[in-house]
Amino acid sequence: MPDRSEIYKQVLRYYDALKTQAQAQLRQKKEELYARCPRIRDIDSEISLLGISAAKWAVESGESSAARLIELKEKMEGLKAEKLSIMRQAGFEEDYLKPSYRCEKCSDTGFIGSQQCSCFTQKLVDMAYSSSNMREITAEENFDNFDIDFYSPNRAKNEPVSPRENMQMILSVCLEFTKSFGKRKENLLFYGSPGLGKTFLCSCIAREILDKGYTVLYVTAAQLFKALEKERFNRNDEETEQVRFSDDLQSVDLLIVDDLGTEFNTVLTASELFDILNTRLINKKPVIISTNLSLDDIQRQYSDRITSRIIGEYKALEFFGDDIRVVKKYMGK
Repeated sequence: MPDRSEIYKQVLRYYDALKTQAQAQLRQKKEELYARCPRIRDIDSEISLLGISAAKWAVESGESSAARLIELKEKMEGLKAEKLSIMRQAGFEEDYLKPSYRCEKCSDTGFIGSQQCSCFTQKLVDMAYSSSNMREITAEENFDNFDIDFYSPNRAKNEPVSPRENMQMILSVCLEFTKSFGKRKENLLFYGSPGLGKTFLCSCIAREILDKGYTVLYVTAAQLFKALEKERFNRNDEETEQVRFSDDLQSVDLLIVDDLGTEFNTVLTASELFDILNTRLINKKPVIISTNLSLDDIQRQYSDRITSRIIGEYKALEFFGDDIRVVKKYMGK
């Protein structure tokens, strides 16, 4: 794993680049505004000079200074009103010179006061583990693009409801999960055959949780245990600044483990899996697990203490129906 201090510096440089870009865009907008409305350049200069004068008078005392401050304030308000009027007449929106931020909470600084913003924390996760860069993964995979029509409305003899009715129920659970995230502590288990939308719904949920300002780490089971094995055997105890994948597994607001059961099962992976699940349960940190295994397969493949936590502490949602990839091909989508 990379050095945490270097990753931290990279993230700081990322936010510096955002700031530089925003400043350049603002300068460009101002020049366009000044070119079309020359009077506004003069107004901005006058407002700036009045601000300097106001700062000087603010340190003075007495009735004359107070009266002077009121006079300066009235002049500034008059100039601002004139500027706004000119902009409107020229077809500019009132907020034309307002910066556009990726994160409104921290204004793209990465910090709210002295505290790291959640976007800064997520960026640290993304840069340390490129596979967890959910902003890119969820660009297309989100609830707006979820199509219930891919699921059959016809119920098979061995099914209590149709695949479409079942998916409508699962979808409502997922939407409620995102809506109440941060208030309710719930874990989800998606299980069923491949090609039924489990990974897609994981991405949909991740997108919503990220948009709410929380951090998300999305890994496949194979990636998860490969990273843990690498950390365990390459660890240098003297390098205190090294990123600990195991630490981030426990600290992110939502952990999503996709394709559980595809990992190479060993005593080490079993121990690591139990530690992850148990610690996050204790700390009330939600987990979503997606697997192609059935509940019986999970009980056969994993120890009692693991299955008791997955089956006992997770809301199990079974996916069934036809492979969506085949349905899409048949429907010409």
